Amino acid sequence: MAFSDVYSPPTPPPLTKYDVFISFNGKDTRNGFTSHLHSALCRNQIETFIDYRIEKGGEIWEELVQAIRDSSVYLVIFSEHYASSKWCLRELAEIIELTNMVEKGHHHIIPVFYRIEPTHVRKQTGSYYSVFAEYDRNLDYRLVRQWRKALFHAANISGFEYNHHHSRTESDLIEGIVQMIVRKLDQKYTNELRSPFIHDQNYACIESVLINSQDVRTIGIWGMGGIGKTTIAAAIFQEFSPKYEGSCFLANVREESSRHGLNYIFNRLLSELLHEHVHISTPKIVSSAIIRRLRRKKVFIVLDDVNTSELLENLLGVGQDYLGVGSKVIVTTRDKHVLLSRSVDHIHEVTEMNDENSLKLFSLNAFNRTHPPENEYWELSKRALAYARGNPLALKVLGSFLHSRSEKEWDNALTKLKRIPNADIQKVLRLSFNELDDTEKDIFLDIACFFKGEEKEKVIRILNECGFFADIGIRNLLDKALISIATNKSIQMHDLIQEMGHKIVCEESLKNPGKRSRVWHPDEVCDILENDKGSATIETIYLDMTQRTEICISSGAFRKMPKLRLLAFASSSIDYGRKRVDYTLSLPTNLELPNNLRYIQWDRCPLKSLSTTSWPNKLVELSMPYSNVEKLWDGPQSLPSLEEVYLSGSKRMIECPDFSGAPNLKAIWLNQCESLPHVHPSIFSLPKLGFLAVYGCKELKSLSSNNCSTSLEKVVAYGCPNLEEFSIPISKDHSDIHVHLRSTALKQLPSSIVHLQHLVNFSFPISDLLMDLPEKFTNQIMLSDPNNQECDSVATLRRILPSPMFHYLKELKFDGCQSLTELPDNISLLSSLLFIGLHNTNITSFPENIKSLPRLKAVLLCHCERLQHVPALPPSVHDFKVWDCKSLRTVSGSTEQLKKQHGTTFIFLNCVMLDEESYNTILKDAIARMEIKAKSLSATRTENRIEECTVVDDGDGFLSEDNANVGKICYFLPIRGSKLDDLFHNGSSQNSISIQVPLSSNFSGLGLNVTWKQVGVKGPI
Repeated sequence: MAFSDVYSPPTPPPLTKYDVFISFNGKDTRNGFTSHLHSALCRNQIETFIDYRIEKGGEIWEELVQAIRDSSVYLVIFSEHYASSKWCLRELAEIIELTNMVEKGHHHIIPVFYRIEPTHVRKQTGSYYSVFAEYDRNLDYRLVRQWRKALFHAANISGFEYNHHHSRTESDLIEGIVQMIVRKLDQKYTNELRSPFIHDQNYACIESVLINSQDVRTIGIWGMGGIGKTTIAAAIFQEFSPKYEGSCFLANVREESSRHGLNYIFNRLLSELLHEHVHISTPKIVSSAIIRRLRRKKVFIVLDDVNTSELLENLLGVGQDYLGVGSKVIVTTRDKHVLLSRSVDHIHEVTEMNDENSLKLFSLNAFNRTHPPENEYWELSKRALAYARGNPLALKVLGSFLHSRSEKEWDNALTKLKRIPNADIQKVLRLSFNELDDTEKDIFLDIACFFKGEEKEKVIRILNECGFFADIGIRNLLDKALISIATNKSIQMHDLIQEMGHKIVCEESLKNPGKRSRVWHPDEVCDILENDKGSATIETIYLDMTQRTEICISSGAFRKMPKLRLLAFASSSIDYGRKRVDYTLSLPTNLELPNNLRYIQWDRCPLKSLSTTSWPNKLVELSMPYSNVEKLWDGPQSLPSLEEVYLSGSKRMIECPDFSGAPNLKAIWLNQCESLPHVHPSIFSLPKLGFLAVYGCKELKSLSSNNCSTSLEKVVAYGCPNLEEFSIPISKDHSDIHVHLRSTALKQLPSSIVHLQHLVNFSFPISDLLMDLPEKFTNQIMLSDPNNQECDSVATLRRILPSPMFHYLKELKFDGCQSLTELPDNISLLSSLLFIGLHNTNITSFPENIKSLPRLKAVLLCHCERLQHVPALPPSVHDFKVWDCKSLRTVSGSTEQLKKQHGTTFIFLNCVMLDEESYNTILKDAIARMEIKAKSLSATRTENRIEECTVVDDGDGFLSEDNANVGKICYFLPIRGSKLDDLFHNGSSQNSISIQVPLSSNFSGLGLNVTWKQVGVKGPI
């Protein structure tokens, strides 16, 4: 393949034969200072050319010139009689000429003024005066002028001085010279990384910590295998270590300590820091002399791939007790606990490369250029990037492997990866797995083959029942970067790590899937179930039903699987109710499930009844959402370990199961079971029941019982249009609960709740009945349309808002109130109100006196498509979100009475009808808040910094409530031409931007304007 735009890495300096060339006068220093200096250089493995034994003359000069050209550092020892030697002056002239000719940084001159003043050398005075007077009389003036220039040039270079009046000893002088030479040699190869390195956000974060700290600091670099920890540490080391008096990069500490022992590693560390051979018998006993020497040195240390906290403590001591002021230590590890137990100063988790840098790194290895050629290789490269998912090791390995191969070979290799992972990548990743104990390995493999994407607490609960000690096990997997926790609390795993887990399981039996501990491939699962090929080895079965249209389970399919713990027929992990997967199922009459089962998931089960099924009594969770089941079982079932049941969306269910045989049941989901007329009375007698969801059960007529569990925390029964009775005897002492009864047919307030106080949350239709509730009944209430269509919502609200319950209300929400066209003026009576939210209502404007609510902090308006005007809000409001209010035209300013500014989030999404005046008002509001905040910071002279952010939306978008900018000022607006051009002068269309922040104490904040477009994002804020 011939490619243009070929990548050319920075040209490294040429490798020289000698590190150092010493120019000196033998009469002055041969047997003293120079000989000691030469010995010190040799002890530090510095290759040195020194010629004090050769008789000068003949062809020797050509050899010396070649030696000069073959050296990197020139050590010129100026002494009293240095200028008396024409040979020395010829060497010096040659050195100066060479350094002027070659690229800067490839050669260095270090002058040493040994018992002579630099000014005598520079101006040829003192002992040099008479020598040069004779040269002027007897030699060619051009040669003498060249020597004078060489002396002047060399004497103006910073070097070392040694005279009788200096307090330092010759040994101190020699040590200083050696240290400088080491730094010069290290600096010479600073940019010589063995492979292309991309400075991304990971490098920038660590660099920032180093630059901004002058004290002793230990920095941890943590992440999964292959994520680039060592590469980043190496780049940082090469950039920073030359600036320190001593440095050491200990690579592969895990492997080296295992192979050679801890003492070997520790002696290497001390030897490199002290520039001499050190041998101690144990890191626990270090001589005070060595400690004193180390404490005087500012050093830079990298400990790469440390796998135990004991190893780290032995190498660094307790409390960094031998590190000099300003020293820095970088520790790379796959195990975060190593860093936490050592209390390092800063831990940086290495994140995956972004798409741009991933493509660049892959292309450098695959094409020797920064991007693929514009042909078939572009699409093939996208496939490779999708496989690597930002892992630098995978990007490098794949790029190098595919280099110079044909498109057909690329396609074949990438297809092969789906079944046979790359061995080089797997080898690196498996190191972390090998360090797990047996139960941690089981947890890891269960997640890789079954639970990836599931909620963390659910996985812990089920695996604890399997005897795996999942609380600490999950923590260890997190620390070793084998898993991560997403923002929705689900357990995630990098695709490459999951692939490693799959490979480990496949190795249990390469040819026979039925003899593996875990099965997940659809074809293999169906073959096992249909043809009775299971074995006692199988512990988990996961079948993705979206990959199959027909399933047949033999009568004895599960009899051979007594160890089966987890069973899932999963149609989709998301979007239940949207993605319909139809399949046919053939089952034996009496399905026998192994008694060892802890978890059963059967999405969209096509069967009408499972009454003949034998249910395992060790079952912890039963999940059968969106099934066709009408009846689950007959009578009570003995399920002493069952904790949660999910039957959501089973629209044909007509009989609620009897749960009296499940005394440990804690949560029941029967929501959207549209045909269910009642729930079994045993539910409310369950001693540990905390949660019941029956919302959306259209045929549900009553929720009644003579008993109520004292554990009950939440009953969600909204959207049940036929629910006419709610008679659950909730104790007065049991008031800290959620009760949701909005959008129901209840004509009376349930007598069982009117005596309660301090409900966490309550929802109910708009009704005069609410006037009967006591004050402090609840802090939060959500209201829906009245169940009587003839009722006037606005008039009813006007009557009930002055009632006692609303006086202490903190949050008021309206959900789906289509009959609500306005909020009554007496809403201003709600003096305790902190939050007001309206979703899917028909209001056209807010009341003007909303600004008189003294404590209101947040307002949310969502899908109020007739809303046209929002008046000035009270100055206390710092969170105002308007989403999909397409008729909104006018918004009034809210800063007239604002005296103090805290963090603020004002968001207008898909509000495309805002008029120009309102748009300008919002912008002025943003600027005013920034200025008020800046003034308050200046007045208090605080050291805190604030980021001011104006975000512009170009179309439909979504911003999660979790992203609220606490302590910041954030405005999110529809894009409107160039309105912001006068405010923001410096622009960039790159995916990152660097900003030089002023060091002045007058600096109060930073203003940013970000414009982007989000496509296809739907949902409320």
